[in-house]
Amino acid sequence: MNETLSRRSNFLSALCILTFFGSGFSFLIYFLASLFFAEASEFIIKFSRWSSTESISPLYFTLLMALNAISLTGAIRMWKLHRDGYYLYVLAQLLILFLPAMWINFEAISISNVIFTIIFTVGYGLNFRRFYS
Repeated sequence: MNETLSRRSNFLSALCILTFFGSGFSFLIYFLASLFFAEASEFIIKFSRWSSTESISPLYFTLLMALNAISLTGAIRMWKLHRDGYYLYVLAQLLILFLPAMWINFEAISISNVIFTIIFTVGYGLNFRRFYS
């Protein structure tokens, strides 16, 4: 195997580490929100424009938790230079983007999440040729 191909670039390493933190933290937050749904609902009402959380449920947070676990798995696979990690990551991120729109409404889409998803997907895509498995 060519040693150049088996080496992860610093850029890819940085993207993976940032994804480990982002998806790992999101996994934890959604886990806690699904476990402590009543408290999470109070928090959402207090710190957002929402006046009610009737449109969401613990299942909503559980699905987001699972999607962040898939995103994290994709990043781990890319860290190990496996091509399927990119597909896992992109699939999970797209579902994370569109789940709020499908579950609640299109106003629930986070613009900052869209921007970060685009940046990271393009960044990982630029490193796609390094994935050898």
